[in-house]
Formats: sequence, C-alpha cells, structure tokens
Amino acid sequence: MGWLTGLRDLFRTVDGLMQIEQKHGIAIEELKQRVARLEANGPVVVAEAKAAAAAAASAVAAQHVGELAHRQGGLEERARQQDRDPPRRRLTDPSQ
Repeated sequence: MGWLTGLRDLFRTVDGLMQIEQKHGIAIEELKQRVARLEANGPVVVAEAKAAAAAAASAVAAQHVGELAHRQGGLEERARQQDRDPPRRRLTDPSQ
C-alpha cells in the first residue's frame, strides 16, 4: 500500500502544479491585456503632455508680455507727464 500513497501524493502534486500553471496563465493574459491598453493609450498620453507643455509655455509668455506692457504703460505715462509739465530751470543754468 505504500506505493498507492506515493502515487496519490504524486497526483496531488501534479494537480497542484497544474492549478498554479492555470493561475499563472490567467495572470499572464491579464497582464497582456493591460499592456495592450497602455500601448493603445500611449499616443493620447503624449498628446496630453504636449498640450500641457504648450499651455504652460503660453502662460509664461503671457505673463512676460503683461509685465512688458505694464512697464511700457508706466514709461508712456511718465513721458506724457513730462510733456504736460514745463521744464524746470536749473539753478546753474547760464541762460537765466
């Protein structure tokens, strides 16, 4: 009867290995499907990253343009103010 016990243990071991193989096969198929989905979404992710980079660059450029426009406005206002005010005479001006 010892050989029957050994044979039964062998069948259990083979059955356990087959179950593990089946689980691994299912896991491998799931991983293949996930990789396929990621590969399909790759171009979308790249497009979204490019759009985000363009938006960030546009925001930075707009900020700099805004600062330049503000400075220009200040300079123009000073120039208008100087045009309205008569020139001041210097105390050391020889034409006095």
